[in-house]
Amino acid sequence: MTWLKRPLVVTATTAAVLVGTGGAAQAGTDRVATGPGAKVTFTSYGDSFKVCDTETDGFNVYNEYKYIRKDGSLQHDNEYNGLGSGTCATYDHNFGEGRSVTFRACVDLLGPIPDPCSVWVVGVA
Repeated sequence: MTWLKRPLVVTATTAAVLVGTGGAAQAGTDRVATGPGAKVTFTSYGDSFKVCDTETDGFNVYNEYKYIRKDGSLQHDNEYNGLGSGTCATYDHNFGEGRSVTFRACVDLLGPIPDPCSVWVVGVA
Protein backbone atom coordinates (compact mmCIF):
# COMPACT_ATOMS: atom_id res chain seq x y z
CA MET A 1 0.00 0.00 0.00
CA THR A 2 2.98 2.37 0.16
CA TRP A 3 2.81 2.83 -3.62
CA LEU A 4 -0.51 4.69 -3.14
CA LYS A 5 1.06 7.26 -0.83
CA ARG A 6 3.61 8.48 -3.40
CA PRO A 7 1.05 9.82 -5.96
CA LEU A 8 -0.85 11.53 -3.15
CA VAL A 9 2.31 13.32 -1.98
CA VAL A 10 3.15 14.44 -5.54
CA THR A 11 -0.43 15.64 -6.08
CA ALA A 12 -0.47 17.54 -2.79
CA THR A 13 2.91 19.13 -3.54
CA THR A 14 1.81 20.15 -7.04
CA ALA A 15 -1.40 21.67 -5.64
CA ALA A 16 0.57 23.64 -3.04
CA VAL A 17 2.92 25.02 -5.70
CA LEU A 18 0.01 26.03 -7.95
CA VAL A 19 -1.87 27.70 -5.11
CA GLY A 20 1.30 29.51 -3.97
CA THR A 21 2.04 30.71 -7.50
CA GLY A 22 -1.47 32.07 -7.92
CA GLY A 23 -1.21 34.16 -4.77
CA ALA A 24 2.23 35.51 -5.59
CA ALA A 25 1.19 36.60 -9.08
CA GLN A 26 -1.49 38.83 -7.58
CA ALA A 27 0.83 40.49 -5.07
CA GLY A 28 2.25 43.94 -5.78
CA THR A 29 5.92 44.73 -6.19
CA ASP A 30 7.68 47.42 -4.16
CA ARG A 31 10.54 49.27 -5.85
CA VAL A 32 13.09 52.02 -5.13
CA ALA A 33 14.55 54.57 -7.55
CA THR A 34 17.72 56.30 -6.39
CA GLY A 35 19.27 59.22 -8.23
CA PRO A 36 21.75 61.96 -7.44
CA GLY A 37 20.19 63.72 -4.45
CA ALA A 38 16.82 61.98 -4.62
CA LYS A 39 15.25 58.68 -3.61
CA VAL A 40 11.70 57.53 -4.41
CA THR A 41 10.17 54.43 -2.85
CA PHE A 42 7.00 52.85 -4.26
CA THR A 43 5.04 50.71 -1.78
CA SER A 44 2.42 48.53 -3.45
CA TYR A 45 0.37 48.11 -0.28
CA GLY A 46 -1.45 51.44 -0.31
CA ASP A 47 0.00 52.47 -3.68
CA SER A 48 2.17 55.20 -2.18
CA PHE A 49 5.30 57.05 -3.25
CA LYS A 50 7.77 58.36 -0.69
CA VAL A 51 9.86 61.17 -2.24
CA CYS A 52 13.05 61.87 -0.27
CA ASP A 53 15.66 64.62 -0.58
CA THR A 54 19.06 63.07 0.15
CA GLU A 55 21.45 65.98 -0.52
CA THR A 56 22.07 69.35 1.13
CA ASP A 57 22.20 71.21 -2.19
CA GLY A 58 19.26 73.64 -2.02
CA PHE A 59 17.33 71.90 -4.81
CA ASN A 60 13.88 70.35 -4.59
CA VAL A 61 13.39 66.73 -5.60
CA TYR A 62 10.49 65.02 -7.32
CA ASN A 63 9.01 61.75 -8.44
CA GLU A 64 8.05 61.53 -12.10
CA TYR A 65 5.62 58.68 -12.69
CA LYS A 66 3.62 57.18 -15.54
CA TYR A 67 0.67 54.86 -15.21
CA ILE A 68 -1.70 53.50 -17.85
CA ARG A 69 -5.22 53.40 -16.45
CA LYS A 70 -7.61 50.52 -17.08
CA ASP A 71 -9.40 52.64 -19.72
CA GLY A 72 -6.08 52.99 -21.61
CA SER A 73 -5.46 56.66 -20.79
CA LEU A 74 -2.07 57.80 -19.50
CA GLN A 75 -1.64 59.30 -16.05
CA HIS A 76 1.70 61.18 -16.00
CA ASP A 77 2.63 63.51 -13.17
CA ASN A 78 5.42 64.89 -10.99
CA GLU A 79 5.23 64.87 -7.19
CA TYR A 80 7.54 67.31 -5.42
CA ASN A 81 9.30 67.40 -2.08
CA GLY A 82 10.40 70.96 -1.32
CA LEU A 83 10.90 70.39 2.41
CA GLY A 84 14.70 70.26 2.26
CA SER A 85 17.53 67.83 2.78
CA GLY A 86 16.84 64.76 4.90
CA THR A 87 13.04 65.00 4.48
CA CYS A 88 10.46 62.89 2.69
CA ALA A 89 6.99 63.61 1.31
CA THR A 90 4.42 60.84 0.80
CA TYR A 91 1.83 60.69 -1.97
CA ASP A 92 -0.99 58.13 -1.90
CA HIS A 93 -2.74 56.73 -4.97
CA ASN A 94 -5.31 54.12 -5.88
CA PHE A 95 -3.80 52.31 -8.87
CA GLY A 96 -5.49 49.22 -10.31
CA GLU A 97 -4.31 46.02 -8.64
CA GLY A 98 -1.64 44.18 -10.61
CA ARG A 99 -0.96 47.15 -12.91
CA SER A 100 2.53 48.53 -13.60
CA VAL A 101 3.67 51.95 -12.41
CA THR A 102 6.84 53.39 -13.97
CA PHE A 103 8.72 56.07 -12.02
CA ARG A 104 12.05 57.78 -11.41
CA ALA A 105 13.69 60.06 -8.84
CA CYS A 106 14.77 63.52 -10.05
CA VAL A 107 16.34 66.76 -8.81
CA ASP A 108 14.70 70.02 -9.92
CA LEU A 109 17.56 72.27 -11.11
CA LEU A 110 15.20 75.13 -12.07
CA GLY A 111 17.01 75.87 -15.30
CA PRO A 112 17.24 75.18 -19.00
CA ILE A 113 19.38 72.07 -18.59
CA PRO A 114 17.66 68.69 -18.09
CA ASP A 115 17.10 67.60 -14.51
CA PRO A 116 19.29 64.71 -13.35
CA CYS A 117 17.14 61.61 -12.77
CA SER A 118 17.55 57.97 -11.88
CA VAL A 119 16.79 55.26 -14.39
CA TRP A 120 13.10 54.40 -14.83
CA VAL A 121 11.92 51.75 -12.36
CA VAL A 122 8.76 49.62 -12.59
CA GLY A 123 6.63 48.71 -9.58
CA VAL A 124 3.39 46.73 -9.56
CA ALA A 125 0.33 48.01 -7.68
